[in-house]
Amino acid sequence: MGAALRRCFLQLSEFQLSRVLLMQEIRTLLISPALWIMLVILSLLVGYSFIQAVELFSQASQTALSYPELASGMNPTEGVFVPAFGAYYLVETLLLPFVAIRLFGQDKQNGTLKLLLQLPLSPFSLNVVKLLAMSVVWLFILLPGVSVFIIWQYLGGAVHFPELLTLMLGHTLFVLTIICIAMFATAISDTLPTAAMICLAATLGSWVLDFAAGEGGWMGALGAWSLTTLLRQFESGLLSSDSIASFLALSLLFFTAASVLLHPGRKLCQKTKPLFVAAVALLFVVFTIMQVPQYRDVTENRKHSFNPADVRALQQMNKPLKITIHLAPEDGRLYDLEREVLAKLRRTVPNLEVVFANTQSTGLFGASENDNYGLIEYEYADKHDMSYSNSSFEILPLLYALGGLKVTPDVIPSYTGHPLVADASNSKWWFYLLLPLMFLLSAYLFRQPQFLRRQ
Repeated sequence: MGAALRRCFLQLSEFQLSRVLLMQEIRTLLISPALWIMLVILSLLVGYSFIQAVELFSQASQTALSYPELASGMNPTEGVFVPAFGAYYLVETLLLPFVAIRLFGQDKQNGTLKLLLQLPLSPFSLNVVKLLAMSVVWLFILLPGVSVFIIWQYLGGAVHFPELLTLMLGHTLFVLTIICIAMFATAISDTLPTAAMICLAATLGSWVLDFAAGEGGWMGALGAWSLTTLLRQFESGLLSSDSIASFLALSLLFFTAASVLLHPGRKLCQKTKPLFVAAVALLFVVFTIMQVPQYRDVTENRKHSFNPADVRALQQMNKPLKITIHLAPEDGRLYDLEREVLAKLRRTVPNLEVVFANTQSTGLFGASENDNYGLIEYEYADKHDMSYSNSSFEILPLLYALGGLKVTPDVIPSYTGHPLVADASNSKWWFYLLLPLMFLLSAYLFRQPQFLRRQ
């Protein structure tokens, strides 16, 4: 029977064979209870997050409508969409790996993998087919998010599409990376529970790196590669080549490793060499991209950018600019300085060096033993200045004085915000009842043999 099936497959072209396998993988996913249970849970979580976010946004909007100067803080992407997509983050991290591992691992468990490897398709092609099948899952996963967008529009809410598309791009790349990690975990594991543990260890380890990033040092450097940190840039509306390249490099690395390790008949030395070459090549590509990083601030309020006139002036400061900071990593002033000034300077000044001086304190609220604690020093073109301020309104004039520059800010429209008082409580019927019922009905229909035959 196996030989006859193999002869039948060999008569097909590689494209036709890939198409047949793709349809089979999609059918396997659609009859999987894990997929539909995950979608039901996702609908409930997204609905709860969305309703709570709209309620909090409405409460803040009432104050903003009474005091117009506060309206600039009413950003729908930050106040509604990012919290709603926080439910996506939980599902993508904790539940999606189980769906992916079942798809990738069942062939290994039931012995089908040995037959598939006899087909005129490489392990790389077989994994591409499975990855394409998982893209169907992503389309289903997007349904609650699309519902959030439609309901928010119906309520009269404003949408800045560049921010929303950047948010969705970030989650798409995050999902791609999680799926490739699950693929790798399945390739190196003999059982599905072991693969699930390896995948969860990788995703939860990313959380640990994200928490440890604030400590500085080598943990801080590793924290920059945390999946959570990379995703947060997209959530904040900052589109960067570094983050995109990092996501794609991690995905390609795990995908390549899974493809190389998939074949059980090859010796370890035959698998190690291509893995090493792929890892070195990816590191070289990512390192090259990071040498000339590209950034685009897609936020409506331009929160990641200085005034255009300031940007032009800072780009002219082509000599080394050294900033020495006398603040502890846990100091709140350092967080404000990083967010409001340093991050923007790194994306603007051609030759910037930031040095954190050694500070010793008696605790989180203790006094520092260093008399210079809180001081920020600036050195440029053999000139030196210092300040205790962490505000861009004081730091930028100081830098211009060091560089001998005179800057007149460009006149740009001020961001007025989009306050909205709305009630999204009625959407609970969609997220808590109708959409879950649609998923359950779909699960029932796809498990009927006659329904699949008609497809």
